[in-house]
Parts: sequence; C-alpha cells; structure tokens
Amino acid sequence: MPQPDEARRDVLISKALSYLLRHGAIKEKLTINDQGYIPIPQLLTHQRLKSYKTTRQDLERIVANNDKQRFKIDHENDLICATQGHSIKQIAGELQLMSRDELKELHIYHGTYKKKLLLIQQSGGLSRMNRNHIHFTCDEYSAISGIRKNANCLVYVDVEKCVDQGLQFYKSDNNVILCSGDENGIIGWDLIEKVEDISKEKT
Repeated sequence: MPQPDEARRDVLISKALSYLLRHGAIKEKLTINDQGYIPIPQLLTHQRLKSYKTTRQDLERIVANNDKQRFKIDHENDLICATQGHSIKQIAGELQLMSRDELKELHIYHGTYKKKLLLIQQSGGLSRMNRNHIHFTCDEYSAISGIRKNANCLVYVDVEKCVDQGLQFYKSDNNVILCSGDENGIIGWDLIEKVEDISKEKT
C-alpha cells in the first residue's frame, strides 16, 4: 500500500493530467491531436508534472489505478489522452455514436444538485457549459464515471424525443454517455422525462 504522501502525490499528478489533457493543452503549447492524445515524452517535460518529479512509471500506475478510468495510454504510439470531459473544442475524442435502438434500452440520467434545479429550468435545460458535452450515465452500463458522487438528484432525459430533435449521443471508452446538446449546447427542459431525488439514499 502506498504511504499517504505517495497517495497524495498521485492525486496531484492525476489533477495535473486532467487539466492538461482535458482543458489546458493548447494554452500550455502541448501537441494534441483531434482525438485528445498528447505525446508522453512531451507531457513529462511540462512543469506541472516535473514539479512532482513525475515519471513514466507514475503515469502507468495512475492510469491503471484510476477509479473512473479517466485516462488511456496508446502504448504503440507512446501517447496519452483523457477519455472524456474535454473543453478544447477541436477534440472529438474516441467516441462511439449511439443508435436510437441502443438508447431506447437505457435509462439515461445526469447527476446534479437539488439547489441547482430551478436555475437549470430557468436557463432552458441542461447545458454543456464550457465543456464539449453534457455528461450522462445509466444503471445498465454500471458506469464508474459520469456523475459526481455527492450529486443528490438525477435528471432523466427522454432519449427518443432528443433523437427526434436531432440530438446525438455518444459513449466514451469508460462508458460515460455524452451529448453536445443543440446549437446552443442545451438539452431543453421539455426533453426531460423526470427528476429523481436521491438525497435520502445518501443519508
């Protein structure tokens, strides 16, 4: 078992990876392709990782042990990427387009907080905010990522209505379901099927 200081270091490296791979690559002048991959040798020279004396072995361990499978290594080409959660607009990511038939079999929901529901409604619906996609999960996929652990309500979407309005859903490598919303990055409140309060389940 790693000592607490080692575990804390892994958390800090993981957070640095999340920032660089999801959000900061271009600002930090890193080479990133349209699938979100960055060359590992280049990444290891970045100050955010050098400050923790990050090694290739550290990256391998953190990717293998990450409980939400946030990262993926392409060993053949010596590249690393985040599996989803990007805000860099030109990154498409390695996403699988989901069919209407596949979506019909699932009960897709977005985890959020009761105190935010009114604001979500008033703003017109679920928004991708500064990210490329709105994140969803479902019980059927037993996704380990997709909603925050402290979310206290689930917003279910009517996937057939969404598809009828031209919205597309994708699945990431770690089974997070993603939708970019309409031209404004919104899934309208009229496309919401139900809201489920799960706060009692967490007490």
